[in-house]
Amino acid sequence: MRSPTALPSVFLRALTLAAALVAAAGPPAFAQAPAATPAQASVPAPAAAPTPASKPATRPPPPIEHSAVSPPVTLDPGRAPSSGAAPVGPVRVGVYLYAVQELDFARYTFHPSFEVWFRWHGDAFDPLANLHVVGARTTLITPEDRRRLPDGENYVVARVDAVINETFDTGAFPFDQHRLVIAIESPFEDDYVVYEVDQKASMLDPDAFSPGWRLVDFTVREMRKQYPTSFGLTERAGDRYSTVVAEVVAQRIGWRVAVDYFIGFIVCVLLCLLGYLIPVNLLAARTTLLTAATIAAVGNKYVINSLTETSVTARLVNVSVISAFAMVLTYMLTSVRAERIADAGDRPRAERLNRNVGVGSAVVYVIVMSFVFWRALTAAPT
Repeated sequence: MRSPTALPSVFLRALTLAAALVAAAGPPAFAQAPAATPAQASVPAPAAAPTPASKPATRPPPPIEHSAVSPPVTLDPGRAPSSGAAPVGPVRVGVYLYAVQELDFARYTFHPSFEVWFRWHGDAFDPLANLHVVGARTTLITPEDRRRLPDGENYVVARVDAVINETFDTGAFPFDQHRLVIAIESPFEDDYVVYEVDQKASMLDPDAFSPGWRLVDFTVREMRKQYPTSFGLTERAGDRYSTVVAEVVAQRIGWRVAVDYFIGFIVCVLLCLLGYLIPVNLLAARTTLLTAATIAAVGNKYVINSLTETSVTARLVNVSVISAFAMVLTYMLTSVRAERIADAGDRPRAERLNRNVGVGSAVVYVIVMSFVFWRALTAAPT
């Protein structure tokens, strides 16, 4: 049985709890809150209940135990492939080139299409997933066949369409030759992956598609590529990468191009030489041929300027342009001078001047152009 002194304390606790419930529910809009009694004022007010707008406090997540994750295991940190990713022994690689398109002299690229195949031992190594064509802007790889051979060797073949950077030297245009290089580099150092060329099956398609070009001298070889950098790791200094290099020489079909692109200059020179056969006193007729020769040279110059191949390094083009306009200028000056000498009464001297300049300009033109053509035809592939 409770003592009488404990009753006021129980009563005060019950009254405080009732007041807290009323405050939480909220009084009616028309009611006025009752004044607190001295007993209520002496009791500390309970904490306000959270409203729907406020979010309850959450405990922060426990820290991640990084030490519980074991580090990766490699043979040599920063150098080795992941466990089991390297093949067992050398990887045999073959290349079958069947098209070279779009030798773009403005962007310095070419577009080869070829088949590449790999034969290797080891199940974890995937040569297509790690296929790297050196200097390629874009590479499209289309797998065509994948199988396991009876001796346990793996085999895969794929078609590759790539756009590869290449520096073109058009100094011998339109008889220029360009050595095009397709380099397939190993993804790992030669301590782990070594390519071996399939010389017997690698070849150039006999009917290789390359509009305007003739593909010759196809070769495939293996080399070790070493970069001058350590890639940020001291232990990688001096690393080498096995690389299969396929090369082919693209020869422009030049004689037809030479006639098409230089016909204006040829006509210009022939008209100038023909003009020397006209009597020196017929200046009007000589001027007509001079005008026609100038128009032919200027028109051909516009055609040449529209070609991206004819840069400042195209020696044959530059010499052809200069020599054609030199012939026009020589013919014009000779005609004017010979006509004045004839008007002065010395017709034999005027005829002799006209004949000597005509023969001399023809001989010099033939010698200069023959030398430049010979240099262009015998230039080595670049």
